[in-house]
Amino acid sequence: MLIHQCYLGCLSQASYVIADEEAGEALIVDPRRDVEVYEAFMEERGLRLVGVALTHFHADFLAGHLELRSRHGVPIHLGAKAEAEFEFSPLAEGDELAVGAVRISVLETPGHTPESVSYVVRAGADAPPYAVLTGDTLFIGDVGRPDLLASVGVTSAELAGMLHHSLHEKLMALPDEVLVYPAHGAGSLCGKNLSTDTVSTIGAQRTGNAALQAPDVDAFVEMVTAEQPKAPGYFLHDAVLNKKERPLLEETCARSMVPLDLDQVRARARDGALLLDVRHEDEFHDGFMAGAINVGLNGRFAPWAGSVIAPGREIVVIGHAAQLEEAVVRLGRIGYDSVVGVADWAALEGGLEEDERDRTRRVSADDAAAHLAASGAAIVDVRAPGEHRSASYPGARSAPLDRLTEAAEGWSREEPLLVHCAGGYRSSCAVSLLQGMGFREVADLEGGFHPGLVATL
Repeated sequence: MLIHQCYLGCLSQASYVIADEEAGEALIVDPRRDVEVYEAFMEERGLRLVGVALTHFHADFLAGHLELRSRHGVPIHLGAKAEAEFEFSPLAEGDELAVGAVRISVLETPGHTPESVSYVVRAGADAPPYAVLTGDTLFIGDVGRPDLLASVGVTSAELAGMLHHSLHEKLMALPDEVLVYPAHGAGSLCGKNLSTDTVSTIGAQRTGNAALQAPDVDAFVEMVTAEQPKAPGYFLHDAVLNKKERPLLEETCARSMVPLDLDQVRARARDGALLLDVRHEDEFHDGFMAGAINVGLNGRFAPWAGSVIAPGREIVVIGHAAQLEEAVVRLGRIGYDSVVGVADWAALEGGLEEDERDRTRRVSADDAAAHLAASGAAIVDVRAPGEHRSASYPGARSAPLDRLTEAAEGWSREEPLLVHCAGGYRSSCAVSLLQGMGFREVADLEGGFHPGLVATL
């Protein structure tokens, strides 16, 4: 028996290949959309795919079940309460999948979503439970959030009650030594306090997971529904798409990877396409095409792009030639298939007119106090609310990046602003958004938040 975890750091997302190596058969659980990583692994091990299974309809990424079905002709397995446009094999409590001699039994574990299931893996029909793939029901150090819009028609309190039952009556009934393999790790917005660990045991979670220590159902419901981070705008988009019979990634990438020259970029921008510059913030600051926003490939690109760009908006990707395909694929992982072309910055830069070229101002930590005194700028903190509460500059205005444009609508466009985040990645995006909204007296605090500055400002 083999359980191979494929962890995608930029989405904090885990998928799994479960295999019987002697029989040469494999099942993939919760795959991402660019499925070549699984195909390469299976080819290396001499495995044949016999099925693909989802623990639930994910909201934070577009799953690759249709891609694997198309390439390998395998069935799709979902929880029995799932409803989808495509044909699937429904799995109810106690149902079992065979992968060679390996047996995978189903626990219905609603709570994060109504159709959520977990998969208990055994080495054989008579073997004890070895591992459980918990999806977004049980994380390492936390549990799934019950408030996402993926669960339309059921209240978060109702789902939290289901989640409590799933955790305590189903998952915690497993032996302590059973390995826990969740669908996400630290950084995911599918929970509040996820660990950086990507595997644990039932016993470790029974004693060490704070969400499982609530004394009763009411306390648990209050705990898991309180202070959840705002879900990015693309979550509902992805949850809906994961239920649909939709185009495959290879088709959408082929449509998107159209090279555009400067005149074509101009035309697309005039028609309403968003210019998305994916270069590092240091390069972006030195010069970019006016109106472009910066979400760098060097960070958590897809989640931030999905947080600041509305689903369905036409996008032109601008960057270095070697970055363009990667950007299109990573956008495709969250179902952003509306890229209408790509442009190499090196080919655009020399032809830009003076009024088409823009840059952003940066202020170093050493110059921050003098800049504020001379300009009278307001400090804008685009970090998450928890980061702002833990430490912030005196008088700083909290405007998290994913809510910035909404918050800034009420600000004077003439007001000078000094923007910061934790390290410079989010603030670069924020400054580009503000400049696109017409704010011209905007500067970026280089290097992000500096604790030593707090007493001097």
